[in-house]
Amino acid sequence: MLDKKEKLVLLFLTQVCHDKKTYLIPTQDIAQFVSKKYVISLAELDDIMISLCKDNYLDFVVSDSKKGYYYCINLKNKGLTFKKDLIKQRRELVWLITRTLLLTVLSFVLGLLLKVIFKG
Repeated sequence: MLDKKEKLVLLFLTQVCHDKKTYLIPTQDIAQFVSKKYVISLAELDDIMISLCKDNYLDFVVSDSKKGYYYCINLKNKGLTFKKDLIKQRRELVWLITRTLLLTVLSFVLGLLLKVIFKG
């Protein structure tokens, strides 16, 4: 199960790498996107990337050049389908809540009907 920062990083990576499987991206871009909601350091970003790699979402190689620190990211199938899986989880949650509410209303109505039938 991914935490909020990992989900945000993976969401950004799937938006950036939607056409290609492999992409070269500076760490500042990822940190800037995540910093809209959370404060993140480069060391924490490295830990998140390692965690995503262990969870089989992506492979990455760190590159240090004159212009800065870069990740060469290769999204795996699990990483490519992350957005679709997230939407699917939300749909299932909405369906579960709707089903629970409908069953609650049905049991209430059935209880009223039984009360009316056996009282009178």
